[in-house]
Amino acid sequence: MRIFGSATFIPFRRFYSEGEEPLTSRSTPEIRPPPDGGWGWVIVFSSFLYNVLVLGYHNSFGVYLISLLDTFGETSQKTAWVGSISYGIIMICGPLSGKLTVRYGAREISIIGSIIIMISIICSSFAPTLNVMFLTHGILTGIGSSFAFTPGMIMISQYFTSNRALATGIVMSGGAAGALVQTRLHQYLIDTLGWRRSLRVFSTLMILLIMAGFTYLPLNPRGYKRSVADNFKTSPLRKFILDLALWKDRVFLIWVLANGLCKFGFFIPYVHLVRHAVQLGIPVHKATNIMLVLGLSSMVSRIIFGRICDSERINRLYFNMGSVFSVGILYLLIPVLRSYAALLGFGLLLGIADAGNYILLPVLTFDLMGAERMPVAWGFMLTVNAISCFGPPFTGWMNDTTGSYDLGFIVAGTLNVAACVVLAFIPCAQRARQTRKSIINVSIGQNNEIMEWNDDIVGDRDPNYLSRTQFRCPELNELGPTLSGDDIELNITSS
Repeated sequence: MRIFGSATFIPFRRFYSEGEEPLTSRSTPEIRPPPDGGWGWVIVFSSFLYNVLVLGYHNSFGVYLISLLDTFGETSQKTAWVGSISYGIIMICGPLSGKLTVRYGAREISIIGSIIIMISIICSSFAPTLNVMFLTHGILTGIGSSFAFTPGMIMISQYFTSNRALATGIVMSGGAAGALVQTRLHQYLIDTLGWRRSLRVFSTLMILLIMAGFTYLPLNPRGYKRSVADNFKTSPLRKFILDLALWKDRVFLIWVLANGLCKFGFFIPYVHLVRHAVQLGIPVHKATNIMLVLGLSSMVSRIIFGRICDSERINRLYFNMGSVFSVGILYLLIPVLRSYAALLGFGLLLGIADAGNYILLPVLTFDLMGAERMPVAWGFMLTVNAISCFGPPFTGWMNDTTGSYDLGFIVAGTLNVAACVVLAFIPCAQRARQTRKSIINVSIGQNNEIMEWNDDIVGDRDPNYLSRTQFRCPELNELGPTLSGDDIELNITSS
């Protein structure tokens, strides 16, 4: 299998970034920069299709909830765990699928994920008990969906720069488009064939994903194989320790905490909103229209907001805060929305409000943590966002206890408002981080004068200097040139 990605040069040094392999001097292919288009738009379309079929399937799970309650006769809380576990597994397996994508290639991992989804959906259609559904739909479908979903997001970050938010918005709109289409599709199949045969028919669509996976072509070729020394320097244990160092960054901690709070209630409407409407006396076929409106508004908003957030005039962090706060307010209004028209309006506004946060999750992670730490940060973010799997069971428990879903939505709305407050601390943490790293490199000349390096000074120097780059592997720092006695140069960084 081919490894996705390419070696990337680190400024001032002929070293390569962590996780990639240096190329031999005999055959050094040209390293192509992100095209910001071209074949990248083909990848956008393929990743969009993955989201339509994979995330759309999970987002339309609420249609199956009613059938599963009737078939197995379990409580709302226990039945909701079937869909919640699968969605949580997608997030929990994010770091694993990301590592496998880098190791074996986006094309291979996405195709394997599609095959796992196909097999698990077929197995779910024959499940005799709800406990078996926990394994087939909850775990297996979740693992396959993670393998199918993650490679596309990594490919987008590789192929796009200035159009990254737009490309991400288009891809992310696939989940909403999938909910829009599949809610009505699954309802029709369930009414016509029953929920078991509906799953079998849907599993055949995974063939489209297998075909789409072949478009995930790596941007740059792979170099020669690693030596024993290279393998030792980038061993899993060393990488694991370096990855954990990310949790020392206050900006990352605040970003993770805020998203953990707001994602608790993200999956609740997709699981319980249809049944909540049915409990209010709305027929099920009209209740599914609420999900159609939610999916349509979310799909359009994600594309529009993706374009808007590419503008330099937009502060993405503040845009995200407004999105999170709006979702919280909408959740808090659920107890007063009792009519069909009111719930349609709720679905419309929720799709618009949530789009900003949804598309900016990978984009802001890239902005806040940088390109080098993005893969690791994104994997941790997905893991933390697995907290969303607890929202639907909690709301189902509230319904079993109180006879209403209102309290579950209220708790989720309160957490969204709290997340907005937490996000407000990120600018302060960024300023503190910038202050600690304000003096990175200095030179001590013959007159003991301390001077900060700048691009002009570095550009005029001979090759015998210490790079400003602070390598994550100590061995790379030890490979610097021998210092002359007349001009001693120091590389000073804050802890």
